[in-house]
Amino acid sequence: MKENSPMKMRTFYQNKLWRDGMVTTREQEGSIFHFKNLTDTEYQQELGKKLIEEAEEVAAAPSRENLVEELADVLEVIDALCAAHGLSKEEVLAAQTAKRNKRGGFLGRKFVETVEHPETSSAVQYCLNQPEKYPEIKKK
Repeated sequence: MKENSPMKMRTFYQNKLWRDGMVTTREQEGSIFHFKNLTDTEYQQELGKKLIEEAEEVAAAPSRENLVEELADVLEVIDALCAAHGLSKEEVLAAQTAKRNKRGGFLGRKFVETVEHPETSSAVQYCLNQPEKYPEIKKK
């Protein structure tokens, strides 16, 4: 390639929230970004999507080292969500502790395959209100 000829560029859809520092790094390498500044509502929605993206990367982490990196990304998104919603991390941690004290955590490793609730319990209505998440098994 001649020194004065323009660099050939390839364009890719992204449609996702990027870390500020990564945009700067890629711009310094010659990348050209086309982005928009988000409204508060759009930003909060995109942070929610980013949390799901990062959580999927946690689930797929192939090594301990990668898992640490992906969990760090999740915590970064959580920090941004807290800031975007005017929440303190302490407030969220207090809610976590209260919920764990009331309902327990996940260290017991109880993977529930199916559950039978008494017909009059509130759990039945909870499941019926979310059929895509908790499909009912019809008895034959």
